[in-house]
Amino acid sequence: MQLRHHQGNTTPLVASLLLTAFASTGTSVIWNGLPFIGKRDFGFSEKETLSLFLLIGVVYVLGALCSGKITRWLQTIISTRAIIGVLLLAQTIACSMPLFFEGAWVVWCAGGVAGACSSVIWPIVESYLVSGRHGKEMRRVIGWWNIVWMSSVAAVMFGMAPMMQDHATMVIVVLGAMNIVAMCALPWYGKNPSSHDEEQILEHVPANYRSLLLGARIILPLSYVMNGVLSPLLPFIVSGLDVPIFWQTPLVGAWMVSRVGITAIMGQFSGWHGRWSLLWGALLVMTIGFACVLSASNVTVLLLGLILFGVGAGVTYYAGLYYAMSVGKAEVDAGGTHEALIGGGYMVGPIVGLATIQMSNETQLQSFQPIIIVILVLL
Repeated sequence: MQLRHHQGNTTPLVASLLLTAFASTGTSVIWNGLPFIGKRDFGFSEKETLSLFLLIGVVYVLGALCSGKITRWLQTIISTRAIIGVLLLAQTIACSMPLFFEGAWVVWCAGGVAGACSSVIWPIVESYLVSGRHGKEMRRVIGWWNIVWMSSVAAVMFGMAPMMQDHATMVIVVLGAMNIVAMCALPWYGKNPSSHDEEQILEHVPANYRSLLLGARIILPLSYVMNGVLSPLLPFIVSGLDVPIFWQTPLVGAWMVSRVGITAIMGQFSGWHGRWSLLWGALLVMTIGFACVLSASNVTVLLLGLILFGVGAGVTYYAGLYYAMSVGKAEVDAGGTHEALIGGGYMVGPIVGLATIQMSNETQLQSFQPIIIVILVLL
């Protein structure tokens, strides 16, 4: 059973960017806000925070891997555009739970539901974004799309700072409401993604893209293994360096800002297409940054590590998505595999962190040192 497509115009880039900007703001609370909220309002330990990320990672992988099948099944009932709307609404409802309930279970529930919904939303949105676009045009729209969603995620880390002192849990509600705003862009979407010209695919997808895609699909989950370790532990790292609560999330947002910068550069140039050196360089820079963050003894080293990690992660994500959608003919399944690899990294990362902390006799900042060794062994 094939995904339904239409022969009309491609989805306007502005519509894709508007939906992405607000939906990314709503989704970012899962991956970046919950560790700080759990620690601040419910006293989550490192193990509890890593366990939360493990749950979200498992849910995200399963959802992303099944996104194509789920979409094809739902298309027998509603349009692809309506599927996005239903999932955005479900995320909003999940994130509104702190208004009606109290307790740490709300964080777990909101994270699980939002993780499941977003694992299907993004492969569909990615298909709408690139369907009917090829080569330089595909690179250009992916570039703008990356800039928008990465900027939105970074902005959240700065914007949530004023609420973290006394109203941390309400961040879930406020950011979750952004999913409703994202739905306002749906009228400009076609009922289904536009068709993807087979002749154009042959012209713009060289043979070596398949091997590069394989390489990117090895490095991409490794980048999110590192991210899956860092994100739950960063609240404890910045606290260990005596960073004031107000400045903790903006400081952590530095890696997201550097990620935006590198993707903006990549979106303007095609010289990196087909080059293995880009992927190897990204892995090296990212690993150095990761080690700096976990071993940081002062804010300067931490900031440098965050910036380096962001650069490597940005390159890896951009290249991975570009090759995936080029070779995968802009299908939801191609985006689903891309997102599943991300979720896999988010799943393995907490496992590595939990296992290492469990085996360590220490539970303070210096206990993060063994994690660096474990990650280097994995590489």
